[in-house]
Amino acid sequence: MRNPVIQLMVQLITLIIIMVSFSKNEWLVSSSLVIALLLIVLIGIPHGANDHLLFFNLINKRMDDANNKSTLFFASYIGLILLYVGCWYLFPTFSLGLFILISIYHFGQSNLYISPIESKFVKLISIFLSGSFVLLTPIFAHIETALPVIQTISKNPYFLTISEELGNTLAISVGVLMIIHWVILMLSTQINFKNGLHEIMNVFLLFGLFYFSPLWIGFAIYFTLWHAIPSIEDQINFFKTTRENYNLGKYVREIFPFSLIALSGLLLAFQFSGDYISVNQGLALLFSFIAVITLPHMIMMDLLYLRIGEKKTFDTNNVIF
Repeated sequence: MRNPVIQLMVQLITLIIIMVSFSKNEWLVSSSLVIALLLIVLIGIPHGANDHLLFFNLINKRMDDANNKSTLFFASYIGLILLYVGCWYLFPTFSLGLFILISIYHFGQSNLYISPIESKFVKLISIFLSGSFVLLTPIFAHIETALPVIQTISKNPYFLTISEELGNTLAISVGVLMIIHWVILMLSTQINFKNGLHEIMNVFLLFGLFYFSPLWIGFAIYFTLWHAIPSIEDQINFFKTTRENYNLGKYVREIFPFSLIALSGLLLAFQFSGDYISVNQGLALLFSFIAVITLPHMIMMDLLYLRIGEKKTFDTNNVIF
């Protein structure tokens, strides 16, 4: 299980950000992009840097030779990344659409893998609704900021041309739909009243974050605190079941080299193009980078959650701090 203290801290931080946003704090607005980039670089991107060890523990146990394990992982992982990079270069609009679908599933998967929903079909619908809510709400709520970046990524100036007024309406509609979804699950006894209220409270918190906070702050807070940190918890708790004396310190030491490699590659890309690209193009490059590493990471996390569901390995006392 995930640590309830950490969940409470994330909720409180989110509430503080919402309250500061209500005050129209100029510093928050002017510094939003810098704060978001720091959070994404320090927490968001590194949370997928342990995929190689997940691979070794989840699907490659029959291979005794460590060199064969490493060769198979890196050939598959890097090959998938390069294939997706090629798709981005040749078919940017299609690749953006694929990235949106991947992100919706991955965010919803991370949000709801521990959900008590028993029906696999209902749970799959809930995953896509939850992922759509956290991805589309901030985009629709700040369409005037998001649209130039999206059009730059897709290399299509006519992609998603909607007005600010329609964007606000769509953002509110997605939030209302998410609340209705949880109410229906409570009434149909798919989840109990306590769990349903907890999920509805999170919907209100996240909607407030996405709607009232600057776009990049809202996205970064969700991506790092609501998505990356729980993912890190899940990985550490899993490794505790397969390796002795595993803890947060060991996790940080293991992800550091691969995080450094990923961030170095991103910095090199910015360095060689920094004098020739705008802010929107730089953001497009960042999100394209996140996209190509998200696909293989999503596959590894899907395998992890399947293993957790099969073995029920975690208990309420298995926390990382």
